[in-house]
Amino acid sequence: MLDVVPLPDQLSPVLASAVDTWATVGVAIGTIGAVGYALFRDLVVTPRRRPSLELRFDRAGNDQIIVGTPSGSEAAHVRLRVGNRAGKDTADDVVVLVTELRHASQPDARPIHLPLTWSSTSPPLTVSAIHPGSERHVDLLHVDLSTGDEAAPLQLDVNPKPTGGQDLLDPGTYEISIEIRARNADALCYAVSIAWDGRSSEGAATWEHLRVEPPRTLRQSRRR
Repeated sequence: MLDVVPLPDQLSPVLASAVDTWATVGVAIGTIGAVGYALFRDLVVTPRRRPSLELRFDRAGNDQIIVGTPSGSEAAHVRLRVGNRAGKDTADDVVVLVTELRHASQPDARPIHLPLTWSSTSPPLTVSAIHPGSERHVDLLHVDLSTGDEAAPLQLDVNPKPTGGQDLLDPGTYEISIEIRARNADALCYAVSIAWDGRSSEGAATWEHLRVEPPRTLRQSRRR
């Protein structure tokens, strides 16, 4: 007996149905894959790549410098370094704020909430990017040195300068509260303790009268 071979027009509905089925399956697989990748990226890749910032200070390095002024005298500058851990994304729109100032003999803190100036920027800038595995200096304070023994005020290098003179510090012991903010990183809060006896000196001898402690972490504000 001869086998009956289906005609092409009899196969077309079956093939069309099979093609539609596999096309639907392919679209579903693609959708699931895209959703899975998006979840993996948001839950695993992005948090791991998020910038990790840190505030640093080293007395033995170039964080304390004596520089000449346009008037021909000298000024002692204290700078902090903002670093971003290697292997992370670039930290964008980084701002270092002085949030408040507390004198050791006074119970109430002095609110400031002004940004510090990034070192060696002209005009002075308060916003910067920090690349992975690198760090950048930000000016904390300075004091103009003179030849006499009169007390000289410390000046916080905030920008803009407050109209009430909150940036001028008389001799004493202080705690400066600092917050680091960035567009794509968690906010960090630090405290820096300083002591200044108000005596004028020359060159590196200034650091016998001005004492700055390394930053200590207060808290970390997580993004939600």
